[in-house]
Amino acid sequence: MSKHLSLAFALTTFALLQAGCADPAPTTNATDEAVEAVYEGKMTVPQAQDHCRCRLELVPIGGTVFHFGLDLSQSPPVSFPFQSTVAGAHISIAEAPITRLLNIRSDESGKWSFKAVKIQGRPLALSFVYELAGYETTKSQVFQVGDSGITDVAVQFPTEIYFSAAKGQIEQQIGALIGAPYTLANVLVTTVGKSWASMYSPQLPHGDPGAAVSINPAAPFPASLGPVYFNASVAPDPTLTSTSVDGGVLFGNLASGSYTVTASKAPFTYSPLTFVVEDDIGLYVASPPHANQGTNDSPAGQP
Repeated sequence: MSKHLSLAFALTTFALLQAGCADPAPTTNATDEAVEAVYEGKMTVPQAQDHCRCRLELVPIGGTVFHFGLDLSQSPPVSFPFQSTVAGAHISIAEAPITRLLNIRSDESGKWSFKAVKIQGRPLALSFVYELAGYETTKSQVFQVGDSGITDVAVQFPTEIYFSAAKGQIEQQIGALIGAPYTLANVLVTTVGKSWASMYSPQLPHGDPGAAVSINPAAPFPASLGPVYFNASVAPDPTLTSTSVDGGVLFGNLASGSYTVTASKAPFTYSPLTFVVEDDIGLYVASPPHANQGTNDSPAGQP
């Protein structure tokens, strides 16, 4: 049995338990028995489908892991080139922890892919966890995967040393504002982007300036932090009150749980994002073309 096929079966387990079936509802025992039999090689996917009375389909899932921030191994530090990629990153599905064992990795060009099994006509909720020695473990927003799958997932993946340095700078800035030491954890970063914004496009800057961003449930300051907007130099700036042309924004010190991030700027509309925060993962990132994308199609750097 191939690694990708095993992954598909793992996701089937999650999908069936999460969403139910289009045909008369199977019992949990029937679903568990069918999936277990597939893992054991005792049942094919069509046989499992008959057993649990579900209509299943294979859908493509994939994306690219991009560098983010400064390369602090250089002296002096230099920015990683835009669209440069990270090879060897380990990708798993947060909602199906068994997928950690399947060793899905980004290739030499940063790309990764697999086939997922889902119930036909029902969205499958997936969020991706990215891990690699020397990099900050990062989790995506929750994607609602439809029947056509999704193959243009992007993540901006910082090194541990860069993330630690950037976090320390924000802690110093906030500490100076409140007159007391400040510690930052559970950081969430997204981009409010133009309609065309994408890590797969060379067009920059791709942010939509002047948008206000909020999170629900609200995170009261100073126990939690945000929104903190990134300035045009791609640095967090606690004095800004809306997005710059970079479009970046962060929240921090979020308790574990589910959060919805929304953006607003008349007369445009923006896609809301849902994140599920866990205490054992410190960074959450949504990157274009699946961040807080808006309907503003003005050229780069324009309002």
